Amino acid sequence: MKISNLENLIKLEKLKLDNNMIMKIENLDCLVNLKWLDLSFNQISKIEGLNSLINLTDLSLYYNKISVVEGLDNNRKLNILSIGKNNISDHKRVNFINL
Repeated sequence: MKISNLENLIKLEKLKLDNNMIMKIENLDCLVNLKWLDLSFNQISKIEGLNSLINLTDLSLYYNKISVVEGLDNNRKLNILSIGKNNISDHKRVNFINL
């Protein structure tokens, strides 16, 4: 339910944490080399905690509880963003200006 114990995995490039009932994106700051992150099928309601993941190219947040797409300003290398099956009902709530 909680992301933890990743401090020593600084060289990690791929992390799959789908189907874990995770409620908050946290404790990923040390994973500066991460390129691929799968947080699909969890209970996440806000995109946060990804600021230090500047090498992230693929992010899956499919089937969570996200209502606003934000918090991705530092993820400039992001090529794939999967956000289907969330609570985003208004296209105006998706902000890709700085992406």
